[in-house]
Amino acid sequence: MSCRITDRPGRALLAFVAFVLAACWLAASPLVLAQTGSAPAAGWLGRQGEALVLVDTAGQQTLAQVQQRFAGGEATPASADRIMPAGGTAALWYQLALPVVSEPTPLVLALPHPGMNRVDLYRPAADGGWHVLRSGDSIPVSQWPLPYLHPAFELVQQPGEARPSYLRVQHSHPISVRWTVWSARDFQESSKRWHFLLGAYAGLVALVLVICAVNAYFWRDSIHFYYAAYVLVIALGQLSLTGLTGEYFWPDNPWWNDVASNVLPVTGAALGHLFMRALVVGSGALWVTRLMLAMAGVGAVLAMGFLFVGRDPFFAISGPYYLASFVMYFGVALWYAWRIPRVGLWVLAGVLAVLAGAVFPVLRNMQLVPVSFMTQYGAQLGVALEIPLLLIALYVRTRERRDNRARIGAMARIDPLTGAVNHRVMLERLHQLLVHQLREPASGAVLRVRIGNLQAIRDEYGLQVAQMALVHAGACITQVAREGDTVARHRDGDFVLILKGRVTRDQISEMGQRLIARGLAPSERLPPGAVLQLKVAVAAAPFQATGVALLLQALDAAVTEMAARPGKALRFVA
Repeated sequence: MSCRITDRPGRALLAFVAFVLAACWLAASPLVLAQTGSAPAAGWLGRQGEALVLVDTAGQQTLAQVQQRFAGGEATPASADRIMPAGGTAALWYQLALPVVSEPTPLVLALPHPGMNRVDLYRPAADGGWHVLRSGDSIPVSQWPLPYLHPAFELVQQPGEARPSYLRVQHSHPISVRWTVWSARDFQESSKRWHFLLGAYAGLVALVLVICAVNAYFWRDSIHFYYAAYVLVIALGQLSLTGLTGEYFWPDNPWWNDVASNVLPVTGAALGHLFMRALVVGSGALWVTRLMLAMAGVGAVLAMGFLFVGRDPFFAISGPYYLASFVMYFGVALWYAWRIPRVGLWVLAGVLAVLAGAVFPVLRNMQLVPVSFMTQYGAQLGVALEIPLLLIALYVRTRERRDNRARIGAMARIDPLTGAVNHRVMLERLHQLLVHQLREPASGAVLRVRIGNLQAIRDEYGLQVAQMALVHAGACITQVAREGDTVARHRDGDFVLILKGRVTRDQISEMGQRLIARGLAPSERLPPGAVLQLKVAVAAAPFQATGVALLLQALDAAVTEMAARPGKALRFVA
């Protein structure tokens, strides 16, 4: 009963986590599609504008020089799906065609790519010069013109504005540059929904951490700490990739804001190997645990390289490392599901969810696929699905381990055949009864029960039926026992019923007679015609024996004498 009460809230809590995660993503899906250009939107909502682009390979050209190049026809039409040759000192210049308006219109120009190193927007000024706005990871987020998840600029588009605006982008590696134009109102609504979604995600991660800490403490299982560390680092990594951590967690630290998007994901991958190792350790494959430990070590080296050396050349190595980790996670999860399906299938489902989402941004970073919805948000979707699935896996695993420990503990106290407490526990209870009698001399009684015809049953029906006779005898005794009484089995095969509290001689006689009658009644456990001839010896308080051994000897002598006299079944002894 206690297991069912405990399991039901656990399943409900896991279902709640999964439901809220799914609801948050469903609520935000129209916004995500709009931001990625995959769905039409009203007004200026996330509309991709037209632009021309050219590359300044040295990154030293001024705006005037770039304007001459645009005027000379060197530029090409910009495409959001085109991978631009950024990296090193190169700078990308975009000549923007902003919307034509009939009145001054507040707009927001956004580049939905957190992690861009440097973004400069050149806007025409009233005096004929240029108003420059700067953003990107090289500048603290708190100093951005519009502190947000990714570079964004507030501007007012004037009617009849003749001069174009220019956008200068520098990044550490080749990238597809997507820029969108929003009305100020639509952008604010978008911002609210994004922050609600990411805040809900962060809150659920905090809830998972609390659940893991509670489970680790009450279930004494360290794997929950491994999972908590994995979830925390992976979540911070995903939030850094969305820009939330730069906006709220470290807005004044541009260096860490830049490297966190590389350090945290690779650290999370390394912790994922340690978590999987803790999950499968002891399952019979030492080479698997060693390989997972080696992969965790490689991830730690990459994280240290990003921290102390820089992005190059470790970024190029991180892509193959992620792909190798994906193969490793999947292989180990598949092997674990084959060995322990009840837990392993949940682990496999969680691994498949995160791999299905995370493989797209990895392939995108390796310039193998173009930018898309899945390359931008696939990792977040995968992790959001993985968290409840792995929580369920850990819940099932820990519950089974707890039940196994309970069964092992019970085997040390319970007779495996009859379910009665074993000889050791019986001696403890008898000793407690004798000690208690010193305070209350009239309290307690002990009944020793023997199947008088057990050998005859074995000779006629065989060993298996004789064992069923013992099981049936234990059931008969349990049915007449009261709450708080102890049904035990002596090591010589007899049963011992220990009665607690005050009980009269008449009550004991009535209990013994009912017990004998139950043994003589037909039972489905036994063949037709086979009954139990139970012999019951009773020692009632106050006991004359001065110890447990003497008390048991007196009862043994009584049942042995009754077994030799077929007409006697119940006897009180001094």
